[in-house]
Amino acid sequence: MSFFESYQQTVFFHPPTLTAPGVTDSNEVYVANYLSTRNYTLMVTVENIDTSVVVRLEGSTDGVRYGALLSNTITENGTYAYNSTGFPVKYVRANFLKETGGNNARVTFQISAN
Repeated sequence: MSFFESYQQTVFFHPPTLTAPGVTDSNEVYVANYLSTRNYTLMVTVENIDTSVVVRLEGSTDGVRYGALLSNTITENGTYAYNSTGFPVKYVRANFLKETGGNNARVTFQISAN
């Protein structure tokens, strides 16, 4: 008789605030026999926005090539939540892709994966 043992893991990442366009460190969200994720939440807090910022949650299967799991343009200061479901990847990172209208924005990301 074989048994299937299943459990759900949720992990949280809190990278440092970005004050210029750039990417956060990558976070591993798949570890064989330990952790396997396919659903992601990106929380974004923007301060000192001028016109707009573009943010992305990016995923990778090899830790080298990343693609957008979600992408959004934000036009007001505040905290925003975005979800991406059903995309298993091995690594995730946040990307402060672009700022329009100035260079004062501060972007803080929080990432959760399950």
